[in-house]
Amino acid sequence: AQMQLNITPKVIMSDFEQGLLAVVKVELVTATHSSCYFHFPQAIYRAIQRVGLSTTYNDDDDIKQCYRKLMALPLLPEAIIEDTYDELLAVMSTQLKDTLHNLLEYFQEQWFVKVPISQWCIHGLSMKTNNNAEGKIFILFELKFHFLFFCAAFHSRFNRRVQVNHPNIWSFIKFLQGEENRFHHIYIQFTAGLGARPKQAKTIAIQRRIDTLDKRYYDGAMNAMEYLDGLSFTVAKRKK
Repeated sequence: AQMQLNITPKVIMSDFEQGLLAVVKVELVTATHSSCYFHFPQAIYRAIQRVGLSTTYNDDDDIKQCYRKLMALPLLPEAIIEDTYDELLAVMSTQLKDTLHNLLEYFQEQWFVKVPISQWCIHGLSMKTNNNAEGKIFILFELKFHFLFFCAAFHSRFNRRVQVNHPNIWSFIKFLQGEENRFHHIYIQFTAGLGARPKQAKTIAIQRRIDTLDKRYYDGAMNAMEYLDGLSFTVAKRKK
């Protein structure tokens, strides 16, 4: 308020931090708030580790396949996500369901109760890979024609540049000076007519596969479970 800044973003993208979700909902009521897909599969994998399934996950293809389908749920249209999840549970073997009991309880509570589907559904968004995000290989999505705040990317870059958990004031100032130079150069590039870096061939191929699956589903050529199964092969694999 003292700086008299008029900050009215159309779209905000962040992680799933509950405190941040609440603040955005109250303070930026006109903005569309979407969460970064990068954090979604990460959160599920952390839950796998937390419930003691890490070793089993590495050795069991059925668990891996289930994980990939959970990862792919955000790619579905919002209106069919919950019903498709219920159908996924319905066709799951009793043994697998028992093995994944704690994980599925977490998923139900976290992603259908605490975080609304609208917050993590990314159906219809354009895809790009994010090679800088904490060294992982998952997928990040961006909305077309809107300005986005990539909180996760900035946080990742900050950690890489500062390299300590609690930097002193001089390290922090040095980082800010570097960021000022970086954004100044970006500004010059854009004013000179240079756009963003072109998408990689692999990213384009994955996007085409997603677009093809979308079209086949909307044309009635496949049902929701076949749609989910196809999308599960477009999400990135986590390395062991």
